[in-house]
Amino acid sequence: MKIGIVGGGQLAQMMIQAGASLGVSFALLALESDESATAICSEVHWVRGFDREGVAAFVAACDLVTFDHELVDPAVIESVPGAEAKVFPSARTLRLSANKARQREMLQAAGIPSPEFIIALDADQLRDAVGRIGYPAVAKAAHGGYDGRGVFYLWGPSDLDELVSRLPGAFELIVEPRLELEAELAVLVARSRSGRLSLYPVLRTVQLDSVCNEVWAPSGLDARLEETALDYGRRIAEAVESVGMLAIEMFVVNGEVLINELAPRPHNSGHLTIEACESSQFENHLRAVMDLPLGPTTLVVPAAAMVNLLGPADAVDLQAGLAPLLAVQGARPHLYHKSYRKGRKLGHVTALASSVEDALDVAREGAAAALSVPAGSGSL
Repeated sequence: MKIGIVGGGQLAQMMIQAGASLGVSFALLALESDESATAICSEVHWVRGFDREGVAAFVAACDLVTFDHELVDPAVIESVPGAEAKVFPSARTLRLSANKARQREMLQAAGIPSPEFIIALDADQLRDAVGRIGYPAVAKAAHGGYDGRGVFYLWGPSDLDELVSRLPGAFELIVEPRLELEAELAVLVARSRSGRLSLYPVLRTVQLDSVCNEVWAPSGLDARLEETALDYGRRIAEAVESVGMLAIEMFVVNGEVLINELAPRPHNSGHLTIEACESSQFENHLRAVMDLPLGPTTLVVPAAAMVNLLGPADAVDLQAGLAPLLAVQGARPHLYHKSYRKGRKLGHVTALASSVEDALDVAREGAAAALSVPAGSGSL
């Protein structure tokens, strides 16, 4: 079985690592800028963009195809012969996940709560939407935004004026109130091609400058909220007919769960499942795509935590930081074969413990150690 992965980032890297135990071989359809998986995969199809010709040739060369990201135009997938039987998630699921406005409309139609929102397609609609929502407001690009990209905080009229001056002629924005969040959550759902479905424990997430920074389990929330979050996850996975992993980011506001957005692939919030759960999100993504029985998702430890290695202001040498990281007992490193860039996800550290607090202490200490060696200081 050869599985093709569109994209060559860290999610593809961890898919390849999980697939080795399943006897799977891999090919990548990668951009010249891709790092991580391209360092460990023996078959890489380099492209300058994901056009129909290149995607069609890649699909033909693989038994099945899945994704490291959702940056391929769904229309390209729809135009590829045989894609419906070989490419997962489907073009329909990708189309929904690639557009946050369509996500919100789907949730609204399904009766699943999300933050109040208004869709704006031009400057007049944007000003009207902000007037109705009030300050402070948040405007989010419907297409292409992730890790804080395409998110604009509007604290007053001057921020709105600046945003309007920067917008292109054609755009689609979601305008919503800036919420006071009591917690942020992630629900991970594995769903196979034949419709088998399994959910991971609810995960608690913490963002730093709109980028995922820390994740832990158990969430520490009351059972009612967790049950509600899992129910929403199940309903959404069925509604979008996902295949593979579906990650759903959620907010807790005024004691209620609201859906923020969806990602139809393994997700940063689920990296701790590699050590903390009986089957990782990466293994279950592959099982689901191949339509194999899904693996159990329960925690194998009382608590787990993950801390991302985000590129600090000054360049660091992660290879030289590996020794001090490994000196932290219980810190488990995952490095992504990426060159340094400020704010970039360079890796993550996971820790397992008897409590969330202890797991976070170890993961944070390990992350700090990994980032402690300035670039140019020498490496292994």
